[in-house]
Amino acid sequence: MNSDWMMPMEIHAWLSENIKEGSTILEFGSGHGSIELAKRYDLISIEHDKQWIGISESRYVHALITDNPVSEENNQVGWYETTPITEVVQEKTITVFIVDGPPGEIGRHGILSITDSLPKDAVFIIDDIHRNAESDLFQKLSQWHGGEGEIYTSAYENGKERKWGVLLPNSVGGSE
Repeated sequence: MNSDWMMPMEIHAWLSENIKEGSTILEFGSGHGSIELAKRYDLISIEHDKQWIGISESRYVHALITDNPVSEENNQVGWYETTPITEVVQEKTITVFIVDGPPGEIGRHGILSITDSLPKDAVFIIDDIHRNAESDLFQKLSQWHGGEGEIYTSAYENGKERKWGVLLPNSVGGSE
């Protein structure tokens, strides 16, 4: 298991401190961290790679990587097929969205193509914002979201710094 690919443990701690157990979380990209998330939350995992489907006790939505105009505008390969994602968002009240997929070499800006379908009263966590593309995505999502943005620093096993960001809706303000 490559812990450099895993969401930082500090995100799990933040969720435990701020998000009620049993709340619905939708994660883009599944991995070993999903196993822990599924123990405490109603987890929905959007995944393009069949090898990761079923790794945790979450509800999996297989969404292939397809062309995406917003991804292309940001010099990225594509993003998840949007229809299965927007269907899930319409049927469930999602408290937290975790943007940790697809992998950076594909790109994550495609989420911007479905902001009309996403709830602004949800929390958004964007991993890997120490990288230029994810930092740009965090800024663009922040502008759309309109809530309070917080940036946290963690470290990889080798000690190298990594960052992740949280967008809190105006109504939350970090108090829940």
